[in-house]
Amino acid sequence: MPNVPRTVNEDDQSTTTTPNSGTPNPLKQSACSGGSIESLDEVLRQCDVPMPKSAELPGGMRDKLEVKVTPSTSSTSPGGRVELTVTFRNVSPDPLPLYFTGDPTPRFEVETVDGKGKRAELPTGKAPPWPKGTNPPARDVKASRITLSSGGYAKVKIVWDAVKTRWAPEKAKSWEGRGYPRAPAGALAPGKYTLRFALPLIGVFEKGDFDLPKLPIEVSP
Repeated sequence: MPNVPRTVNEDDQSTTTTPNSGTPNPLKQSACSGGSIESLDEVLRQCDVPMPKSAELPGGMRDKLEVKVTPSTSSTSPGGRVELTVTFRNVSPDPLPLYFTGDPTPRFEVETVDGKGKRAELPTGKAPPWPKGTNPPARDVKASRITLSSGGYAKVKIVWDAVKTRWAPEKAKSWEGRGYPRAPAGALAPGKYTLRFALPLIGVFEKGDFDLPKLPIEVSP
């Protein structure tokens, strides 16, 4: 399986199992290709494919794909919410297949980095042991694919909250996120931060064609 860009410092103890190997349903293919996909996260749920081999991944993505992040505002109050739109656009003259990985569905996540380069939203200290009778969740790793026509785009909307988090062992049985369960724990302090986007594209960021998108954001008193 191709490497997928993932950042660290989340104490991710979850495990994954065998990738999907089923054949895509031809009835769903019309939803998985085209020139304007407004809700990428929803569409990808219909577009599962076998995990691609390295030879199946398109190359030269720097000249074919544009990734842009647009915020609803460039600043917010402590504890406030910002809506973010990530747009993937095919700037090449030919149809462009894009592969995404998920466990089992792709996750579009935002990390908050302070002026010292440290994750500002994560709890301090090491995560506690998992509560008795619970374990890090095991999930299937699967792939999805869309194909963008020349000039076509796909959008996904993400919300970011200017909050800190705490370790939340009480959520262990129902936790659907990555790593140890967390819960909101108060507002971020006023200051300038960088939002770093963990996008589940396969064969793009790890090849050096792109850096993971970043966006400056200010939390104002």
